[in-house]
Amino acid sequence: MNIGSLGDMAQSYAMQSRNSALKQDIQRLTSELASGKIADVRQAVGGNSAYINDVERSLKKLDAYGLATREAGQLAEGMQAALSQINTVTDSFRATLLTSTVSALGETSNTLLTQAKGALGDVISALNTGVGGRSVFSGTATDTKPMAPAEDILAALGTAVAGAGSLDDILTAAQAWFDDPAGFGSTGYLGSDNSLAPLSLSDGEKAQIDIRADSPALRNIVQNLAIVALADDPALGLTKAQQNELFQKITPGILGATGTLVDMQSQIGYAEERIEAITVRQSTERSTLEMARNDLLSIDPYETATELEQVQFQLQSLYAITSRMSQLSLVNFL
Repeated sequence: MNIGSLGDMAQSYAMQSRNSALKQDIQRLTSELASGKIADVRQAVGGNSAYINDVERSLKKLDAYGLATREAGQLAEGMQAALSQINTVTDSFRATLLTSTVSALGETSNTLLTQAKGALGDVISALNTGVGGRSVFSGTATDTKPMAPAEDILAALGTAVAGAGSLDDILTAAQAWFDDPAGFGSTGYLGSDNSLAPLSLSDGEKAQIDIRADSPALRNIVQNLAIVALADDPALGLTKAQQNELFQKITPGILGATGTLVDMQSQIGYAEERIEAITVRQSTERSTLEMARNDLLSIDPYETATELEQVQFQLQSLYAITSRMSQLSLVNFL
């Protein structure tokens, strides 16, 4: 830079301007080296920021959908695990029921009663499954456990069937209580009557995961187990023979539970497959967009470090020149 023909004031301004420019370059290059991205995006895209804005917008949308997809996957996984647990419990109870014999009436009754009470508690515990602090079988009331304790259900059911004259009357009264919104619908099931809305996973794609604890299939499982667990209630006054007959009457309902559970598990399994496929597709799309963004905005660390070193050298040289010029005087010259 030729400054020999400049006056002192102009020369000072020129030095200050160059000093400021070099410091700004150092700051920019240091920031770029630390972040790995170009600091001036507008300059990098030649003033046309529409493309990079569209890429950034697409990445933010993928972030939102990614969160929704993860939540949907956790919900489906929690439901699937709970249904598997219920299936295991009912399979075990069904095996005991089918191996019961009239010749061991008293022993069989006691075994079934004990297992039914335990199975009822296990099923209710599974239906109260929560994922991330959200109940999965409560419909839209995700902050509420859908099922009341087994003791409360048995107490309310016992009151409903008390005074029934025959086994068929007991079964009819029990069915009426479980179907009654003011019965099981308010005392046993504590969740919402509204199912979860379909979950948006991407543009135009949704997953329907709306199984509630009061669905007919799950309600029937609870109903059959509760009837068996209540068979020795003194208020009913059933003999061992009547208890055994009662068990035989509910056997078809217990046997039918397997098919309905498998159907529900298949429904959730299909949703899990779709969620997994969408997750993979979103991951691929994200990688493509990030590569496109990096091609535009990423820097070469080696080139940037080299340029930073050159700018630092220029600044040091400017300091050296400024220092030497400040020492010049006519007295020293003479």
